[in-house]
Amino acid sequence: MGFRTPAARLAAVTVVVTVVALYAATTALTSGTFVYPLDDPAIHLSVARRLVHDGTWGVVAGEFQSASSSPLWTLLLAPTQWVAEGAAGELVPLALALAAALVAVRVLGDDLAVLRPGPRRPVDAVAVVAVVVGLAFLPGLAFMGMEHTLHAALVLALAAAVEARWAGGGPRAADRVPVPRWAPVALAAAATAARYETGGVVVALAVGLAVAGLGPWRDPDTPPAPARRRVGAVAALAATAAAVVGGVGAVSLAFGQGLLPNSVVLKSVGDRGDTRRSPAAALERLVGDPLLVAFAVVAVAVLAATAVARRRGRVVPGGAAFPAAVTLVAILVHAELGAVEASLRYQGYLYGLGTWTVLRVLPLLPALAPRLAGLPAGAVVLLLVPAAAHQVEATLSAPREAAITWEQRYQVARFLAEAYREAPIAISELGYISLYHDGPLTDVYGLADHEVLEARLDGRADAAFWRDLTERRDVEVVVTYDFSLGGDVPPEWIRVAEWRSPDAYFEVTRFWAAAPEHTGPLIERLRAYEPELPPGVEVTYNDVAPLVAATRMAEGG
Repeated sequence: MGFRTPAARLAAVTVVVTVVALYAATTALTSGTFVYPLDDPAIHLSVARRLVHDGTWGVVAGEFQSASSSPLWTLLLAPTQWVAEGAAGELVPLALALAAALVAVRVLGDDLAVLRPGPRRPVDAVAVVAVVVGLAFLPGLAFMGMEHTLHAALVLALAAAVEARWAGGGPRAADRVPVPRWAPVALAAAATAARYETGGVVVALAVGLAVAGLGPWRDPDTPPAPARRRVGAVAALAATAAAVVGGVGAVSLAFGQGLLPNSVVLKSVGDRGDTRRSPAAALERLVGDPLLVAFAVVAVAVLAATAVARRRGRVVPGGAAFPAAVTLVAILVHAELGAVEASLRYQGYLYGLGTWTVLRVLPLLPALAPRLAGLPAGAVVLLLVPAAAHQVEATLSAPREAAITWEQRYQVARFLAEAYREAPIAISELGYISLYHDGPLTDVYGLADHEVLEARLDGRADAAFWRDLTERRDVEVVVTYDFSLGGDVPPEWIRVAEWRSPDAYFEVTRFWAAAPEHTGPLIERLRAYEPELPPGVEVTYNDVAPLVAATRMAEGG
């Protein structure tokens, strides 16, 4: 494990160079301002800054909110925000994610040794780059600046530690540094605190340990631990994951909120996600990501080929059955219970497991598939590149996605920070808005507002609810997208202006005055900020808004 081989060193350099190139391309498109392809990293940053400056877990000082789905990531960010504020502080998530990507490369280091890049093996050099950028998706995942890269690295380290202690250790097990007894449990705790999908990984590890002890896949050279120890290991890992979820949930319950983070609850009931739970729905989600399908096919082929080869008396070295079983089960569990999204972040940890399986099986091809014995390892890797086309495309398009974020969400955040920094506002998306805002904030989506979340879950989030909420909280301005309120806009709000960003996922950003007396100031501040907008933003004003406001004020509201 490490950067001891040329392939591992080339992989590490590829990660760093690609991320640096993406950074340079992004700032070239955003007038020198770095922003992330998604504004979600700013949510974690805003919670981290509130934690260190105000002692609050949430986005508003003194108001606890279960607004982070990754406690570990937020806690890692928090200390850095003491010393790195402003633009420097906003780069911390990128730096941490880059470090996590290098940890993932380090964990894969020994298995990468099957590829030997050099002047005489250019195909292997191309294959290493393909592994890093395409199959493992490390630079693209890291550039998002979120916890998903850390989760991928921790899941890989957890799987490797479990293999080393209880599954037989895989190839070259004798040459590796022994894994401490506490390491798998510690890694399970950290991975769960990074992302709750680790629960599915624990299930996959349990199946992998069972497979490692079965006749067709049991390695006689490096046999697994006795069944009793493997069962105990699974119990310890499951208890650890449950303890982390339960511990975080207990804190949230103590503050009058739910067991799970608000974002997990919202997605579980279908907000911006597919919540159908059936084999057919899982298959539909799975085929939406060809790379996951490819990894699943490879895993099935490895397990089947190993069983057939050993049944026919061929000598098949061990080491591939455990990764294959873990990868296959993890993919299936995630397809059933998780989100397979176009941004690729939620399934990012599965790419690491799939890459691990592919690299592990390459040295075994002569025994498992004699017909492929003469095919170079690098060429076999390149056969999978078409399945990773979406991952490569997502990496290359990251600067453009960041430019869209800068053009829309970032500009809204800067406007509100300049014009309403300490005033009560209501918004439909957190991100940079919550990072730059210092006053009361109402999140009409519900990620950082438990009252809103409960109203959405109970079906009470109608026009009357929004009117009452904004009146009670003295909200001055409301900023929404078309989907935000589902058409339940209080008639008392006055539509003042729209910013249209044709390339954005949510094309129209709408500004409302929550009360007539706020209409004039909102118009003045929008016009004052308008020269700072990027050229691609189209601005339109509601010409009758001042008249409507004046009429209502004359009528007493």
